[in-house]
Amino acid sequence: MIHLAREDVLRGLERFRSIAKQDFLASNLTGNPDFWAAQAAARREQYDRLIEAIQESGVSGAVEQAIEWYNELPPLHEEPEFGKPDARGKKQALEVFFKAVGIDRRTIRDARDQKAARM
Repeated sequence: MIHLAREDVLRGLERFRSIAKQDFLASNLTGNPDFWAAQAAARREQYDRLIEAIQESGVSGAVEQAIEWYNELPPLHEEPEFGKPDARGKKQALEVFFKAVGIDRRTIRDARDQKAARM
């Protein structure tokens, strides 16, 4: 059970979204501006989705939705460092959200395994 205040989580996500926007604006200062712009835009979009999920379903409902989104992401460990910026951005945003609300990787993995067992 998640015991964080909805408004606190929303405030944190809005701050994370702001950082993603700053990263997007600064991406042209990097050695790979297309990758970093796409990655930052994907993070910002994912934070928007999380904010919307919290507003509609509360923090617990948003965590459940975020776990589903996370488990739908393709594996990235075999991708080149600058491959799939959208997926990398979404994954990073979801992992930041999980850390912010106190969800560890084991909980995410257990949820994925339970879903696979039901199917």
